[in-house]
Amino acid sequence: MDRITIARHVALALTALCILACGQSVPAQSMRSATGKSASKYIPPTQQPYNSMARDTTPFNCDQYRTHPHPGMARYCQGIENMTLRNEAHRQGRPAPSDSIIALPGLGTAEAKQLGYACVGGQAMKRLRNGWEQVSAAAGGWQRCQGG
Repeated sequence: MDRITIARHVALALTALCILACGQSVPAQSMRSATGKSASKYIPPTQQPYNSMARDTTPFNCDQYRTHPHPGMARYCQGIENMTLRNEAHRQGRPAPSDSIIALPGLGTAEAKQLGYACVGGQAMKRLRNGWEQVSAAAGGWQRCQGG
């Protein structure tokens, strides 16, 4: 064997020894508990998808455009809002909201008890014997409401 081959073998052997030495020191540096199993790693909860209607079923507040100089501005805003809410519900696998918004009394009022319908968080609810049921709109989707 010539000198170059011997030098390569020596360098390869030294590299292997260094890798083994470094690999052996890593477990020695970690702390282990003598009392039992180590605690499992914390897994944070998954972030929920964004919900435009979490606080209000009319997030664009299109009523502010009722007095706008251009007569179609309120309808335009309502159309964009409906499309946005429908697309968001579709992406997240939820039923889509209705395009229409009705006025209903708030939950717990005498008017709601008499009528049998109430607005709860922007959703129209119907009174049943054992609770409340979400109302479906005639045109499809769940009925949105204002009031209460």
